[in-house]
Amino acid sequence: MSLIHYIIYKRPLDISRLDEFVSTIKGATYEDRGEGVFYFWIDGKSTRGFDITLEQDYIEVRNTILSNKHDYDLTNKIIAEIIALTDGIIIDEDEEQISDFPIFDNYRIAEAEIHDCETIQALSREHEDIAIYGPVRKVHFGKRLHEQFKGLKGEQLKNKMFEIILTVNYQIPNFDYGNIMQVGNSEDDKKIVKLLTNETDYIIDKYDYILLHTSDEQPIMITNDILNKMLPSNWKLVDEFTVVAPMTDENEWNKLLTNAKKFNLWHEFANK
Repeated sequence: MSLIHYIIYKRPLDISRLDEFVSTIKGATYEDRGEGVFYFWIDGKSTRGFDITLEQDYIEVRNTILSNKHDYDLTNKIIAEIIALTDGIIIDEDEEQISDFPIFDNYRIAEAEIHDCETIQALSREHEDIAIYGPVRKVHFGKRLHEQFKGLKGEQLKNKMFEIILTVNYQIPNFDYGNIMQVGNSEDDKKIVKLLTNETDYIIDKYDYILLHTSDEQPIMITNDILNKMLPSNWKLVDEFTVVAPMTDENEWNKLLTNAKKFNLWHEFANK
């Protein structure tokens, strides 16, 4: 679910000159992701950002689903500058040259924003987890949020979805993701497992299983769905699965262990 344009250039792009241009745009930044891929976004405002990829004879520009106006406006500026720097032309996915600028006008942006949000809302009715990658963090949509948003359409739906993306990326503490392990004897069998203790602050993402450290020899094993029904009072679920989990007091932690133990999947997992 990407929208791709191609810049056919006469002169190769001097990335240092593009860097100078980006520095003049308030909040704009980029990251060199290697192998000719550069990722651009407006810090604190972009929901998705966008990529350019330097290929042999052209430059690919890729926008992704749930991009917002800040992403599209930045894309317009970067495209125009690259065309000027390379004496290039731009074509769409049908290989038709584009002569009307900006590439994304306000009408097209507004239409794309609402269309994308309605698409994700429709998909999340059937899918437990739809993960999208923002500039800082991954954001999850799924059945719980679908139910929460099912009475919303158009601008209201867009505003709620974008609020969640911006919150997860820019407005929660920069806690660590902690100890994450891959277990299993084969590719088909491997599972991603997160270990939680009450000794540090965490951001909890979506995993196959979550292990809760106890004083017993074996930890308690549960899933995100189980955990999210018994969160300590100072933990906050900010999207379908992402939890801001600061250290909690001993009583809250022990309460969590007691509740989780009723749903312990350790023996079921170990005996597979």
